[in-house]
Amino acid sequence: MICVFDGMTTQDYTTLGNAVLCPTSCNTHQVAGGAYDLTMVHPIDPDGKWKYLQEDNVIRCPVQEETIENAYSGSEMWVYTTAAACALRQTAADPQSISYDPWSPDMGVGDKATYNGKNYQCTYFDPTSSTRYVPPNESPWWKGIPSSTTGGTVVANLPAGTKLIWISGSYADAWWQMSTFGGVTGWIKQADLTGEEHRTQEDIQPVTIRDQLFRIRKVDIDNEAMTVSVEAQHVSYDANGYLVKKAEISQATPALAMQLMQDGLFASYTAGIICTNLTTDEDGTYTQTIKNKSLISCLLDPSIGIVPTFDAAYKRNNWDLYILKKLDTDRGFAIRYGVNARGIQWSKDRTDVITQVIPIAKAADGDDLYLPEIFVDSPNADSYPVPRMKTLTVSGQVGKDDGTGTDTTWTEAALLDEMRTKAEEEFSVNYVDITKMEATVDFVMLGDTDEYPELKRLERAILYDIVKVYEPRIQMDVSLRVTEIYWDAIKERVTVLKLSNIPERNAQSISGYMLVNGSVTGASLSRQTVADIVNAAADQAVAILG
Repeated sequence: MICVFDGMTTQDYTTLGNAVLCPTSCNTHQVAGGAYDLTMVHPIDPDGKWKYLQEDNVIRCPVQEETIENAYSGSEMWVYTTAAACALRQTAADPQSISYDPWSPDMGVGDKATYNGKNYQCTYFDPTSSTRYVPPNESPWWKGIPSSTTGGTVVANLPAGTKLIWISGSYADAWWQMSTFGGVTGWIKQADLTGEEHRTQEDIQPVTIRDQLFRIRKVDIDNEAMTVSVEAQHVSYDANGYLVKKAEISQATPALAMQLMQDGLFASYTAGIICTNLTTDEDGTYTQTIKNKSLISCLLDPSIGIVPTFDAAYKRNNWDLYILKKLDTDRGFAIRYGVNARGIQWSKDRTDVITQVIPIAKAADGDDLYLPEIFVDSPNADSYPVPRMKTLTVSGQVGKDDGTGTDTTWTEAALLDEMRTKAEEEFSVNYVDITKMEATVDFVMLGDTDEYPELKRLERAILYDIVKVYEPRIQMDVSLRVTEIYWDAIKERVTVLKLSNIPERNAQSISGYMLVNGSVTGASLSRQTVADIVNAAADQAVAILG
């Protein structure tokens, strides 16, 4: 059932809303790590349902069913809530007040004193000068010093109402070790917590997605055809309106990096949760200075985003966002020789293949620093007849801060190692040396014939699933990952499935995620309609397979 709701006032989206819609077409398009859109055509009906199709109103419609195995599925836990804004700390130590003897005119150099609730230290003293009688807050002889200890390093600043999972306790002075649902662990005073909730293994179940919400962005009315055409974005993009003022992140786990990004927001993201199971150093570390970037940019931007940086799976359940370890889920789906050629588009492209990376950093004098061996070879370099080089700028300069959050600086040897690592990641993480392969399956063109039942099973594939592709006539025997899905919300079926062997980190894979502050240029944001894919499938598949 497809319904529309007032996007300004609705709190409960489980009802029938303002109207149950009867569109002539309603389709969603979801890209791995990127766009999630809805398009709809609705008649201008005599009942006036079409009038509710207004900008910022919300459409609820069925999508492909999917179950998200989050980090806590099947767990047993105690959940607490923060009573007020407080800090999650690295060690069990709160800031403590420091006080000294009250100030007196006879105190000398090096003496420390407390005056009017603040602490001072004497730097000069002349017993014959009248300045000795001037109090520390006005005297040039005294300088201010800290009035409290720093306490344990703050891991995350938590707003009131934050849900925390109890790990252990209590420590001295009733400190408890807790974890956020985002996966960040630290110490917090029991006094900062309120309430408790015991969740059993049955309570913590995987999340099942069925209906999703889409906020209307564009409305076109055709008076001649008497229809209303609507374009809407998944409500997860509401997070695009939240800006991170500043976040200095150094060598952080993915979970901590995401928490620091949220700490730096001008206003807290309270619409849903942001959860990850990438919680340890083994999952990689993140170093970046974020300034005036949207929350969606911090998650998806190919240059700074958590999702592309860690090659993570990005799942959305309305306002709840999940950044998860990508699994090579093979459900036995396959495309084999002999299928309907007009229903499948095959593509193999070596245009952008790179086999040698030349990393470049900065020497101590500011000149370019190269490796002694100049470039790093791809493990697949021998598979190509000629070298294909590219340069790679590596952040760092000999003698300058190495970004570890300590007082250490780059040595030439350490920076050269970093350059080699970054170059190797172009092959091991970004796969720049791999021939790009894609397959697009159009289920409308394939039809419902009995000849291709194995392809009909593909309609049950979800984003990030692995599909085996066998086509000996074009020498294709590969495993491809599902990267795009088109879904017909009226017929409740997949219409187009796109498969690729390239990670979902290139500009096209984030098409239409509409970043704030122009993080990706307009030229990078390309869209393909279902019609484009269908036509390409027909033309190219016939040309290749005959």
